[in-house]
Amino acid sequence: MNIRYISLLFALFLLSSPLLVNAQMGEWLQLNEEELGDGRIRLVGKNVGYAPLTVSLDFRELKNFETNVKLPHMFVVEPGEDFQNILELTPSKASRMGAYEYQFGFYLGNALKTDYDEDHEYLLPFPAKKSYYCGQGYNGRFSHSGMYCLDFDMPVGSDVSAARGGVVVDIKEDSNRGCKSSKCQQDGNYVLIYHDDGTFGNYVHLKYNGAKVKLGDKVEAGQVIASSGNTGWSSGPHLHFEVYRSDNNKRVSIPTKFKLHKSQKGEVKEGVKYTAVR
Repeated sequence: MNIRYISLLFALFLLSSPLLVNAQMGEWLQLNEEELGDGRIRLVGKNVGYAPLTVSLDFRELKNFETNVKLPHMFVVEPGEDFQNILELTPSKASRMGAYEYQFGFYLGNALKTDYDEDHEYLLPFPAKKSYYCGQGYNGRFSHSGMYCLDFDMPVGSDVSAARGGVVVDIKEDSNRGCKSSKCQQDGNYVLIYHDDGTFGNYVHLKYNGAKVKLGDKVEAGQVIASSGNTGWSSGPHLHFEVYRSDNNKRVSIPTKFKLHKSQKGEVKEGVKYTAVR
């Protein structure tokens, strides 16, 4: 057979995705090609991170080849598995030269999973008996417009605890920069935890070198995971907390229920001081 194979990989780190802005492709996803004989090629992938990845793949050029899946192809690669079959290329005519060039993008989370535990009761994201004001609530005017996010006014160095158990899937703790403008948004340190229902817990504005957990750690609800700070887009020392799910490369924040003192049942509200209970 006279077939020439050309494959060019374009790792498109989609910046609206859930915190993959500092990622390198090999830290999350590995793609390989296998020759199957008779000119056929199999593309396989492996997730080397700690949470599912949603991948979208398409071909810029596909000459004298057919695929066994509809294009563009969206699929989910689970973490910790062996190389997973993605697609196969089969020559249309063995006597002709063939060429292919593909590109792909990926982001954290399973976009094909739409259900989650709406009734889960979260702990407040700080240790028991500690008390802090909610400085900005859901749909807050400063930076929470249209989002279910909470800011708790906490001095730099305060303990931050996991509101729900899960696996640590991403950490940033190398920033010393913070300001009141959105231009500092990418400078916020964070710990990101993946929950068993497919949602993520995001703890942001942490102190420089403030993470107390490592990638891949399994954490329990109430466990101290970091020290609070004032990095990123921040008007003062506080902890930003949100729960979200992935949906077609969008981070969709979701409202959460919290375990609160019996006198404070209901939604956590801006301007109210809360004491963590267990």
